[in-house]
Amino acid sequence: MSALASAMDDDDEKKPPDPSPFGVYYARLLHQQNMLQDAVRTETYRRAIVTNAPDLTGKVVLDVGAGTGILSFFAAQAGAGRVYAVEASGMAEKAAKLVTAMANARLARYAPDGSASPKPAAAGSGVLATAKLSADAAWDAMDKDFRVHVVKGKVEDVTIPEHVDVIVSEPLGAFVRVRFLLVHERMLEAFVAARDRFLRPGGLMLPSTGTILVQPVTDGALWQEQEAKAAFWLASDFHGVDLTPLHEDALEEYFSQAVVGYFAPESALCETAAAYKFDFATCTVAELRDFVVPLDFLITKTAIMHGVGCWFDTTFDGSVERVVLSTSPSMPGTHWYQSRLLLRRPIAVNAGQRVTGTLDFKANDRLSYDVTLALHLEGTDIASSQVVRLDDQMYHYLAPGQVAMQPG
Repeated sequence: MSALASAMDDDDEKKPPDPSPFGVYYARLLHQQNMLQDAVRTETYRRAIVTNAPDLTGKVVLDVGAGTGILSFFAAQAGAGRVYAVEASGMAEKAAKLVTAMANARLARYAPDGSASPKPAAAGSGVLATAKLSADAAWDAMDKDFRVHVVKGKVEDVTIPEHVDVIVSEPLGAFVRVRFLLVHERMLEAFVAARDRFLRPGGLMLPSTGTILVQPVTDGALWQEQEAKAAFWLASDFHGVDLTPLHEDALEEYFSQAVVGYFAPESALCETAAAYKFDFATCTVAELRDFVVPLDFLITKTAIMHGVGCWFDTTFDGSVERVVLSTSPSMPGTHWYQSRLLLRRPIAVNAGQRVTGTLDFKANDRLSYDVTLALHLEGTDIASSQVVRLDDQMYHYLAPGQVAMQPG
């Protein structure tokens, strides 16, 4: 099998490279390194897969959005019989280099007699492009000496020659530069599409569930920082031009940014969080594209409520152990951080009052969501709402109390 056993026709080969985040961002090793070096992420995934080895031993596994193929290698460590690592970007070729390296042969290949060392890979082995192959042709094109097979393409388009017993993926809130809030970049849709196309009835999804969590927060310094940015548009004589008619528009634009970074747990104004859960074994693509998180908070601190703080948790429901990955502000930090959605018009609240509302997510054509935050102070006519574009972020990467920084 050639390095890229391509089923593409001549017209396909003449198309320009994929300019999307999948084709550009994820094809770069420095960004893959950022994810691999997130110890919470990587170690939790390995624990969830390897600890639940009985669920994978001898089974067929699909790794969706495989990147370097690290989850595929974890599946091999757990004893998977065969693994398909599907990756849409040019990182597929890098994953193939890892799969075909003799140093990884113990995991990626089969020994010819079940005990001897695997033979060296044939020249060019590694990546199978199967977007236009039949299942039989895809099977014939596979190098049967390999346990891990890298398949280049989107999981909605590729062909793999069999149904699978387990799907593993890290589809959680991915996006260029920063990853947050579970659904951002809409890769969960690919995870669910892979389930519908390839998972056997009763098969296992890892992760199994994902939950968005929301708390009301106070942060006057952050709110003032966003407001101050719009002060530029108060200039009444900018080279002879009055910019003030755009000041309100600027305020609205700055407050429509999602603020990504860690926030202090003590900034929360109540003790519990509103939660909205997706079961990846049953949820539909439509349910991922348009959903509403109900909000109901009993305020425990008298303060100004500047918006809400959000994060997500995921579970891996294996037969041996249920593993939880949390991005909560009270847990060790991850590359997902947390996010805050600010109100242009904050609400003053007293301990003992109740705030209700909704967080309405609607998928957009920018691989993200437009979110409408609406809050009401119960027993009054006081309410505030704000539309937030998750694809437009302001970054506060460092720990609370440190100076905010922008990504390079």
